[in-house]
Amino acid sequence: MKHYHLCYGVLLVLLVFSFQKAFSQRGNLSLGLVPTYKTDGYGIQLNANHYNSATDYMQVSLVASFSTEKPNSGVEFPYEDYLFNLGYFTTILSSPKRGIFFYFGGGPSLGYKYINNGETDFAFDAIQAESSFIFGAYASFEMDFFISDAFSLIVPINGYYHFNSGLNDSTLLLGAGLRYYLK
Repeated sequence: MKHYHLCYGVLLVLLVFSFQKAFSQRGNLSLGLVPTYKTDGYGIQLNANHYNSATDYMQVSLVASFSTEKPNSGVEFPYEDYLFNLGYFTTILSSPKRGIFFYFGGGPSLGYKYINNGETDFAFDAIQAESSFIFGAYASFEMDFFISDAFSLIVPINGYYHFNSGLNDSTLLLGAGLRYYLK
Protein backbone atom coordinates (compact mmCIF):
# COMPACT_ATOMS: atom_id res chain seq x y z
CA MET A 1 0.00 0.00 0.00
CA LYS A 2 2.87 2.38 0.79
CA HIS A 3 4.29 1.74 -2.67
CA TYR A 4 1.13 3.07 -4.36
CA HIS A 5 1.12 6.22 -2.22
CA LEU A 6 4.76 6.85 -3.08
CA CYS A 7 4.09 6.36 -6.81
CA TYR A 8 1.06 8.69 -6.67
CA GLY A 9 3.12 11.27 -4.78
CA VAL A 10 5.95 11.15 -7.32
CA LEU A 11 3.42 11.33 -10.19
CA LEU A 12 1.72 14.32 -8.54
CA VAL A 13 5.05 16.14 -8.09
CA LEU A 14 6.00 15.50 -11.74
CA LEU A 15 2.57 16.70 -12.89
CA VAL A 16 2.83 19.90 -10.82
CA PHE A 17 6.32 20.67 -12.16
CA SER A 18 5.25 20.05 -15.75
CA PHE A 19 2.19 22.33 -15.37
CA GLN A 20 4.33 24.99 -13.73
CA LYS A 21 6.84 24.81 -16.57
CA ALA A 22 4.11 24.92 -19.24
CA PHE A 23 2.20 27.82 -17.70
CA SER A 24 5.22 29.90 -16.69
CA GLN A 25 6.11 30.83 -20.25
CA ARG A 26 5.85 34.54 -20.90
CA GLY A 27 3.46 35.70 -23.56
CA ASN A 28 3.80 38.31 -26.28
CA LEU A 29 2.03 41.04 -24.29
CA SER A 30 2.70 42.86 -21.03
CA LEU A 31 1.01 45.71 -19.17
CA GLY A 32 2.79 48.19 -16.94
CA LEU A 33 1.81 50.80 -14.36
CA VAL A 34 4.47 53.32 -13.31
CA PRO A 35 4.10 56.26 -10.92
CA THR A 36 6.55 58.94 -12.05
CA TYR A 37 8.35 61.97 -10.68
CA LYS A 38 9.15 65.18 -12.53
CA THR A 39 10.46 68.56 -11.45
CA ASP A 40 7.86 70.19 -9.17
CA GLY A 41 5.33 67.46 -9.89
CA TYR A 42 4.34 63.87 -10.40
CA GLY A 43 2.63 61.66 -12.95
CA ILE A 44 1.50 58.20 -13.92
CA GLN A 45 2.31 56.06 -16.94
CA LEU A 46 0.34 53.11 -18.32
CA ASN A 47 1.98 51.05 -21.03
CA ALA A 48 1.37 47.96 -23.11
CA ASN A 49 4.24 46.11 -24.78
CA HIS A 50 4.04 43.67 -27.69
CA TYR A 51 7.17 41.51 -27.89
CA ASN A 52 8.37 40.87 -31.44
CA SER A 53 11.20 38.63 -30.23
CA ALA A 54 13.24 38.01 -27.10
CA THR A 55 15.23 41.20 -27.71
CA ASP A 56 12.77 43.86 -28.90
CA TYR A 57 9.22 45.11 -28.44
CA MET A 58 6.74 47.79 -29.49
CA GLN A 59 5.24 49.98 -26.77
CA VAL A 60 2.05 52.03 -26.55
CA SER A 61 1.88 54.27 -23.50
CA LEU A 62 -0.42 56.83 -21.94
CA VAL A 63 1.15 59.41 -19.65
CA ALA A 64 -0.45 62.01 -17.39
CA SER A 65 1.82 64.40 -15.51
CA PHE A 66 0.92 67.25 -13.17
CA SER A 67 3.28 70.05 -12.24
CA THR A 68 3.60 73.74 -11.37
CA GLU A 69 5.56 76.39 -13.22
CA LYS A 70 7.40 79.01 -11.18
CA PRO A 71 8.52 81.83 -13.50
CA ASN A 72 9.58 83.86 -10.47
CA SER A 73 9.67 83.31 -6.72
CA GLY A 74 6.32 85.00 -6.01
CA VAL A 75 4.13 83.35 -8.65
CA GLU A 76 3.31 79.80 -9.64
CA PHE A 77 0.60 78.19 -11.76
CA PRO A 78 -0.36 74.58 -12.52
CA TYR A 79 -0.05 72.75 -15.81
CA GLU A 80 -0.78 69.20 -16.92
CA ASP A 81 0.53 67.06 -19.76
CA TYR A 82 -1.53 64.22 -21.27
CA LEU A 83 0.56 62.19 -23.73
CA PHE A 84 0.15 59.25 -26.11
CA ASN A 85 3.43 57.57 -27.13
CA LEU A 86 4.36 54.91 -29.67
CA GLY A 87 7.81 53.42 -29.35
CA TYR A 88 10.20 50.70 -30.42
CA PHE A 89 12.58 49.26 -27.81
CA THR A 90 15.58 46.98 -28.10
CA THR A 91 17.72 45.21 -25.52
CA ILE A 92 21.06 46.84 -24.78
CA LEU A 93 22.11 44.61 -21.87
CA SER A 94 20.62 41.44 -20.41
CA SER A 95 21.29 38.72 -17.89
CA PRO A 96 18.42 36.23 -18.30
CA LYS A 97 19.62 33.92 -15.52
CA ARG A 98 19.49 36.82 -13.05
CA GLY A 99 16.29 38.26 -14.54
CA ILE A 100 17.75 41.65 -15.44
CA PHE A 101 17.15 43.42 -18.76
CA PHE A 102 18.00 46.96 -19.91
CA TYR A 103 16.14 48.41 -22.89
CA PHE A 104 16.50 51.60 -24.92
CA GLY A 105 13.91 53.00 -27.29
CA GLY A 106 11.64 55.82 -28.26
CA GLY A 107 9.33 57.21 -30.87
CA PRO A 108 6.68 59.87 -31.56
CA SER A 109 4.74 61.57 -28.76
CA LEU A 110 1.41 63.38 -29.12
CA GLY A 111 -0.60 65.06 -26.44
CA TYR A 112 -2.28 68.03 -24.85
CA LYS A 113 -0.78 70.58 -22.47
CA TYR A 114 -3.39 72.08 -20.12
CA ILE A 115 -1.98 75.32 -18.65
CA ASN A 116 -3.28 77.35 -15.68
CA ASN A 117 -6.64 75.55 -15.53
CA GLY A 118 -7.45 76.78 -19.04
CA GLU A 119 -7.14 80.48 -18.20
CA THR A 120 -4.97 82.72 -20.37
CA ASP A 121 -4.86 85.70 -18.00
CA PHE A 122 -1.81 85.58 -15.76
CA ALA A 123 -1.16 87.87 -12.82
CA PHE A 124 2.18 88.80 -14.38
CA ASP A 125 3.64 89.42 -17.81
CA ALA A 126 6.55 87.02 -17.53
CA ILE A 127 5.10 84.32 -19.76
CA GLN A 128 2.67 83.93 -22.63
CA ALA A 129 1.34 80.38 -22.82
CA GLU A 130 -1.94 78.78 -23.80
CA SER A 131 -3.29 75.26 -23.49
CA SER A 132 -2.78 73.43 -26.78
CA PHE A 133 -2.09 70.17 -28.55
CA ILE A 134 1.58 69.25 -28.60
CA PHE A 135 3.70 66.88 -30.67
CA GLY A 136 7.26 65.70 -30.56
CA ALA A 137 9.39 62.69 -29.69
CA TYR A 138 10.54 60.76 -26.67
CA ALA A 139 13.44 58.52 -25.74
CA SER A 140 13.41 56.05 -22.89
CA PHE A 141 15.82 53.87 -20.96
CA GLU A 142 14.05 51.05 -19.09
CA MET A 143 15.47 48.68 -16.50
CA ASP A 144 13.46 45.49 -15.99
CA PHE A 145 14.03 43.28 -12.90
CA PHE A 146 12.00 40.06 -12.79
CA ILE A 147 10.22 39.35 -9.51
CA SER A 148 8.40 36.23 -10.73
CA ASP A 149 7.34 34.68 -14.02
CA ALA A 150 4.37 37.03 -14.27
CA PHE A 151 5.69 40.25 -12.65
CA SER A 152 8.72 42.47 -12.96
CA LEU A 153 9.86 45.74 -11.44
CA ILE A 154 10.44 48.37 -14.12
CA VAL A 155 12.43 51.57 -13.72
CA PRO A 156 11.97 53.86 -16.76
CA ILE A 157 13.75 57.15 -17.44
CA ASN A 158 11.78 59.02 -20.11
CA GLY A 159 12.86 62.19 -21.88
CA TYR A 160 10.33 64.16 -23.97
CA TYR A 161 10.76 67.02 -26.41
CA HIS A 162 7.65 68.70 -27.82
CA PHE A 163 8.36 71.07 -30.70
CA ASN A 164 5.32 73.32 -30.37
CA SER A 165 4.98 73.49 -26.59
CA GLY A 166 4.66 77.02 -25.26
CA LEU A 167 5.85 75.95 -21.82
CA ASN A 168 8.66 73.51 -20.92
CA ASP A 169 9.27 71.93 -24.33
CA SER A 170 11.55 69.29 -22.75
CA THR A 171 10.51 67.08 -19.84
CA LEU A 172 12.20 64.30 -17.88
CA LEU A 173 10.13 61.66 -16.05
CA LEU A 174 11.65 59.20 -13.59
CA GLY A 175 9.63 56.29 -12.24
CA ALA A 176 9.42 52.82 -10.78
CA GLY A 177 6.49 50.45 -11.16
CA LEU A 178 5.24 46.96 -11.98
CA ARG A 179 4.87 45.12 -15.26
CA TYR A 180 2.53 42.13 -15.65
CA TYR A 181 3.16 39.60 -18.40
CA LEU A 182 0.06 38.07 -19.96
CA LYS A 183 0.24 34.40 -20.88
